Amino acid sequence: MNKIYIILMHTNTMPSKIVKTFTRYKYSHVAIALDKSCNTLYSFGRKKVNSIINGGFVVTEKTGEFFKKFNKTECKIYELSISDEQYLALKNILETMEEHEQEYKYDFCGTVLRFFKIPITFKNKYVCSYFVAYLLNQAKIYNFNKKLCFVYPKDFENIQESSEIYHGSYITY
Repeated sequence: MNKIYIILMHTNTMPSKIVKTFTRYKYSHVAIALDKSCNTLYSFGRKKVNSIINGGFVVTEKTGEFFKKFNKTECKIYELSISDEQYLALKNILETMEEHEQEYKYDFCGTVLRFFKIPITFKNKYVCSYFVAYLLNQAKIYNFNKKLCFVYPKDFENIQESSEIYHGSYITY
Protein backbone atom coordinates (compact mmCIF):
# COMPACT_ATOMS: atom_id res chain seq x y z
CA MET A 1 0.00 0.00 0.00
CA ASN A 2 1.17 3.51 -0.86
CA LYS A 3 -0.13 6.91 0.11
CA ILE A 4 -0.59 10.05 -1.95
CA TYR A 5 -1.61 13.51 -0.83
CA ILE A 6 -4.11 15.92 -2.31
CA ILE A 7 -3.47 19.48 -1.29
CA LEU A 8 -6.22 22.10 -1.49
CA MET A 9 -4.74 25.59 -1.29
CA HIS A 10 -5.45 29.26 -1.31
CA THR A 11 -2.26 31.09 -2.29
CA ASN A 12 -3.57 34.66 -1.93
CA THR A 13 -2.48 35.49 -5.48
CA MET A 14 -4.74 37.65 -7.62
CA PRO A 15 -5.90 34.68 -9.77
CA SER A 16 -6.66 32.64 -6.63
CA LYS A 17 -8.73 35.49 -5.22
CA ILE A 18 -10.72 35.64 -8.46
CA VAL A 19 -11.32 31.86 -8.42
CA LYS A 20 -12.36 32.06 -4.77
CA THR A 21 -14.86 34.82 -5.57
CA PHE A 22 -16.50 32.78 -8.33
CA THR A 23 -16.49 29.41 -6.58
CA ARG A 24 -17.33 30.77 -3.11
CA TYR A 25 -14.99 28.14 -1.70
CA LYS A 26 -12.08 28.65 0.69
CA TYR A 27 -9.53 26.89 -1.50
CA SER A 28 -8.80 27.88 -5.08
CA HIS A 29 -5.97 25.54 -6.09
CA VAL A 30 -5.30 21.79 -6.06
CA ALA A 31 -1.98 19.95 -6.18
CA ILE A 32 -0.85 16.39 -5.60
CA ALA A 33 2.18 15.05 -3.71
CA LEU A 34 3.65 11.57 -3.62
CA ASP A 35 4.96 11.67 -0.06
CA LYS A 36 3.71 12.87 3.31
CA SER A 37 6.13 15.80 3.54
CA CYS A 38 4.31 17.43 0.60
CA ASN A 39 7.54 19.28 -0.18
CA THR A 40 7.18 18.56 -3.92
CA LEU A 41 3.83 19.41 -5.49
CA TYR A 42 2.57 18.59 -8.98
CA SER A 43 -0.06 20.81 -10.51
CA PHE A 44 -0.99 23.26 -13.24
CA GLY A 45 -0.27 26.90 -12.59
CA ARG A 46 2.16 29.68 -13.28
CA LYS A 47 5.62 28.73 -14.49
CA LYS A 48 7.21 32.01 -13.38
CA VAL A 49 6.54 33.53 -9.98
CA ASN A 50 5.83 37.02 -11.28
CA SER A 51 3.81 36.11 -14.38
CA ILE A 52 0.41 34.50 -14.66
CA ILE A 53 0.56 34.45 -18.46
CA ASN A 54 2.94 31.52 -18.93
CA GLY A 55 1.10 28.68 -17.21
CA GLY A 56 1.30 24.94 -17.52
CA PHE A 57 2.48 21.77 -15.82
CA VAL A 58 4.55 22.70 -12.78
CA VAL A 59 6.55 20.88 -10.16
CA THR A 60 6.77 23.24 -7.20
CA GLU A 61 9.01 22.90 -4.16
CA LYS A 62 7.92 24.17 -0.75
CA THR A 63 11.31 25.85 -0.35
CA GLY A 64 11.22 27.33 -3.85
CA GLU A 65 10.69 30.83 -5.12
CA PHE A 66 6.88 30.62 -5.37
CA PHE A 67 6.22 29.79 -1.72
CA LYS A 68 8.89 32.23 -0.55
CA LYS A 69 6.83 34.95 -2.20
CA PHE A 70 3.38 33.55 -1.34
CA ASN A 71 4.28 32.34 2.15
CA LYS A 72 0.81 32.93 3.59
CA THR A 73 -0.65 30.06 1.56
CA GLU A 74 -3.34 28.18 3.50
CA CYS A 75 -4.02 24.55 2.76
CA LYS A 76 -5.92 21.41 3.62
CA ILE A 77 -4.15 18.10 3.02
CA TYR A 78 -5.86 14.78 2.37
CA GLU A 79 -4.15 11.40 2.53
CA LEU A 80 -5.29 8.62 0.23
CA SER A 81 -4.10 4.99 0.33
CA ILE A 82 -3.60 3.41 -3.07
CA SER A 83 -2.29 0.10 -4.42
CA ASP A 84 1.21 -0.44 -5.79
CA GLU A 85 -0.25 -0.63 -9.32
CA GLN A 86 -2.10 2.67 -8.90
CA TYR A 87 0.99 4.36 -7.46
CA LEU A 88 3.16 3.13 -10.33
CA ALA A 89 0.59 4.29 -12.91
CA LEU A 90 0.38 7.73 -11.26
CA LYS A 91 4.15 8.05 -11.05
CA ASN A 92 4.54 7.04 -14.72
CA ILE A 93 2.01 9.67 -15.84
CA LEU A 94 3.77 12.37 -13.81
CA GLU A 95 7.22 11.36 -15.10
CA THR A 96 6.00 11.43 -18.70
CA MET A 97 4.43 14.85 -18.19
CA GLU A 98 7.59 16.14 -16.54
CA GLU A 99 9.71 14.91 -19.46
CA HIS A 100 7.43 16.73 -21.91
CA GLU A 101 6.38 19.62 -19.68
CA GLN A 102 6.76 22.20 -22.47
CA GLU A 103 3.87 20.48 -24.32
CA TYR A 104 1.41 21.14 -21.46
CA LYS A 105 -0.28 24.51 -21.08
CA TYR A 106 -2.64 26.10 -18.62
CA ASP A 107 -6.19 26.13 -20.00
CA PHE A 108 -7.08 29.82 -19.68
CA CYS A 109 -9.86 29.46 -22.26
CA GLY A 110 -11.22 26.42 -20.44
CA THR A 111 -11.69 28.36 -17.22
CA VAL A 112 -14.17 30.60 -19.01
CA LEU A 113 -15.87 27.69 -20.79
CA ARG A 114 -16.31 25.79 -17.50
CA PHE A 115 -17.82 28.84 -15.85
CA PHE A 116 -20.52 28.71 -18.52
CA LYS A 117 -20.81 24.88 -18.18
CA ILE A 118 -19.39 24.23 -21.65
CA PRO A 119 -17.48 20.90 -21.54
CA ILE A 120 -14.92 21.62 -24.25
CA THR A 121 -11.37 20.47 -23.51
CA PHE A 122 -8.14 20.92 -25.42
CA LYS A 123 -5.26 18.48 -25.85
CA ASN A 124 -2.60 18.87 -23.16
CA LYS A 125 -4.36 21.84 -21.55
CA TYR A 126 -5.52 21.71 -17.94
CA VAL A 127 -6.41 23.75 -14.91
CA CYS A 128 -5.29 22.45 -11.53
CA SER A 129 -8.47 20.62 -10.50
CA TYR A 130 -8.98 19.08 -13.94
CA PHE A 131 -5.35 17.91 -13.90
CA VAL A 132 -5.52 16.20 -10.49
CA ALA A 133 -8.90 14.64 -11.38
CA TYR A 134 -7.36 13.39 -14.65
CA LEU A 135 -4.45 11.82 -12.76
CA LEU A 136 -6.72 10.05 -10.29
CA ASN A 137 -8.92 8.81 -13.12
CA GLN A 138 -6.08 7.63 -15.40
CA ALA A 139 -4.34 5.78 -12.57
CA LYS A 140 -7.69 4.17 -11.64
CA ILE A 141 -7.58 5.72 -8.17
CA TYR A 142 -10.86 7.60 -8.17
CA ASN A 143 -13.74 8.33 -10.54
CA PHE A 144 -15.65 11.56 -9.97
CA ASN A 145 -18.72 10.40 -11.94
CA LYS A 146 -18.78 13.59 -13.97
CA LYS A 147 -16.77 15.13 -16.77
CA LEU A 148 -13.29 15.69 -15.38
CA CYS A 149 -13.19 19.24 -16.70
CA PHE A 150 -16.05 20.01 -14.28
CA VAL A 151 -14.19 18.83 -11.19
CA TYR A 152 -13.54 21.75 -8.83
CA PRO A 153 -11.28 22.03 -5.77
CA LYS A 154 -14.13 21.38 -3.35
CA ASP A 155 -14.93 18.06 -5.07
CA PHE A 156 -11.74 16.59 -3.64
CA GLU A 157 -13.19 16.85 -0.13
CA ASN A 158 -15.78 14.25 -1.15
CA ILE A 159 -13.35 11.41 -1.82
CA GLN A 160 -14.57 9.04 0.88
CA GLU A 161 -11.43 6.92 0.80
CA SER A 162 -9.31 9.93 1.80
CA SER A 163 -8.80 11.42 5.22
CA GLU A 164 -7.91 14.96 6.16
CA ILE A 165 -4.56 15.01 7.90
CA TYR A 166 -3.85 18.76 8.14
CA HIS A 167 -5.23 22.22 7.63
CA GLY A 168 -3.40 25.47 8.16
CA SER A 169 -0.32 27.19 6.78
CA TYR A 170 1.38 25.23 4.00
CA ILE A 171 4.81 26.59 4.93
CA THR A 172 4.57 25.33 8.51
CA TYR A 173 3.25 21.88 7.57
